[in-house]
Amino acid sequence: MKSRILRILIGAILFSLVSGIFVSIIGLALGWKTSTQFSDGFFWAAVIMIAIGFISFQGYGQRTIAWPPVHLDPAERAQLWTTDTFHGKNLMALFGISGLLLFGLSILVSRLF
Repeated sequence: MKSRILRILIGAILFSLVSGIFVSIIGLALGWKTSTQFSDGFFWAAVIMIAIGFISFQGYGQRTIAWPPVHLDPAERAQLWTTDTFHGKNLMALFGISGLLLFGLSILVSRLF
C-alpha cells in the first residue's frame, strides 16, 4: 500500500515536472515574455491534466454489458471490475496531483516573477 502511494507521488512529481518543461518550451517557442503568460500556460496545463484524470476515472469506472465470449464466474468478473476501478483511481490520482502541482507552479510564477 505504501509503495503504491509513494509510486503515484513520485510519478506525479515527475509527470508535472516534464509537463512544466513542455509548457515552458511551448511558451518560449510562441514568444511568451511575461510571467503572466507563463502562469496562464501552467494554469491551463493543470486544468487539462485534472480533466484527463477525471475522464479516465469515469471511463474505467463504468461497467460494460458486452463482455468477451469467455464465460467468467461472478467472482472473476468482480475482480476484473475492481482492477479496472483501481486503475482509473490511480490515473485520476496521478493526473490530479500533477494538476495541483502545476496550479501551485502557476501561482508561484505569477507571485514571484
